[in-house]
Amino acid sequence: MKNKSKYILSEDVEVSIAKMSLTGSVAWGNLRNTLTSNHKVPIIIDGKEEVLGINEVKNMLFSGNEKLRKNAAESEKKSNKFIEEGVGASLNGIKGEVITICDMKGYKSPLEKTLIDSRMDEKTLNSMIKAMEESLEDFQKYFKKKAKLLGHKDKLPYYDIMAPVGNVNKKYSYEEAKDFIVKHFNSFSKEMGDMATKAFNNRWIDAEVRSGKRGGAFCSNLYCIGESRILCSFSGSFKNVCTLAHELGHAYHGMILTKEELLNTKYPMPLAETASIFSETMVRNAALKDADREESLAILGAELVNNSSVIVDIYARFLFEKEVFERRKDGELSVEEIKEIMIKAQKKAYGEAIDEKTLDPYAWIHKPHYYYAERNFYNFPYAFGLLFAKGLYSQYLKEGSSFVEKYNKILGLAGKASIYDVAKFAGIDVHDINFWRSSLNIVKKDIERFIFL
Repeated sequence: MKNKSKYILSEDVEVSIAKMSLTGSVAWGNLRNTLTSNHKVPIIIDGKEEVLGINEVKNMLFSGNEKLRKNAAESEKKSNKFIEEGVGASLNGIKGEVITICDMKGYKSPLEKTLIDSRMDEKTLNSMIKAMEESLEDFQKYFKKKAKLLGHKDKLPYYDIMAPVGNVNKKYSYEEAKDFIVKHFNSFSKEMGDMATKAFNNRWIDAEVRSGKRGGAFCSNLYCIGESRILCSFSGSFKNVCTLAHELGHAYHGMILTKEELLNTKYPMPLAETASIFSETMVRNAALKDADREESLAILGAELVNNSSVIVDIYARFLFEKEVFERRKDGELSVEEIKEIMIKAQKKAYGEAIDEKTLDPYAWIHKPHYYYAERNFYNFPYAFGLLFAKGLYSQYLKEGSSFVEKYNKILGLAGKASIYDVAKFAGIDVHDINFWRSSLNIVKKDIERFIFL
């Protein structure tokens, strides 16, 4: 807080900025939200023309039907033309305001502000990004294998990146999911297992599928009562089991932080996913031990869809946002320029494994992260979270039960130390590219296993 105070302007200027933002970035954000949330997509399904909400169409990209995935992607692209100008103006307005305010406050760039807010230094970011770039070749091998499994002759279409592979018909009851998670949390520590049991038994979790309930999943840690509340929609898939484990990981982090003073409980974005991904990895690896070929293919396939999103697509988003900021300094960008920047970023990230004709020039329209004036570069923290958690999980496999106390201290430090110091306590040097390479090597082994299944 003391370090960040040097970027605070005089009170009257800060008040003026806050008031002006209501008719600036806030208004632009509201416009974009209105345009995208009310966006409808005309689509022909089974010979019948329908008009569906954007989220319903996007969910089709996870369908097992290749024709439906292609139809959904192409229909969405066509429909985005109707809102591209309004959303493009919103992007220009928000990014322009961010550049102006960062300059007024003395930040070298919006990226430097994000790094300071994240308690992360540039050397850490550069080492991680370099390692991610090195791993892109491995992901291309995965995309090519997936293309073959889905029946494509050569390259994978962009609309098939999220497509499922393998065949897992197994359904879990809520009680079975509870028993599976508690069992494997207990294998890590009794404290973690007891917390999960308490969460299930005391109804911290709203898992019911019902009409009118928002999508997605999240966990809110309530320091004031030393508990957490989790929202998700459990329908019995293994993915739902992993989501429960993920959110319970957040709850465990919250429980550890109840031992800290309130001031020391707010952790930066890059460390926010540490406990959740660690817990999810533990449960997924346990399931893989007893899985047959088809189940392994589906479990690994889902894991690699997530990993490719967090490494490859996040890298594309980082490149896109960085170039948008650089070019926005010289003036407003046309919609065609924005689309050109997005395709350029996707080409560099996905490489030759993806059919270039199917790339999505509109991938910036429905990603809300680009429109948060206070949270720019809302992308690389996800990559950090995944790779840092995988590095910690690798340590756990080597050290066994002796790692538990260290892990708890790491989670406790997350609210009061810089990222470098938290990692240093864990015996990790985040400035060293070899740490990031070792975490990505875990993903590489999953890719190799997927390829040879």
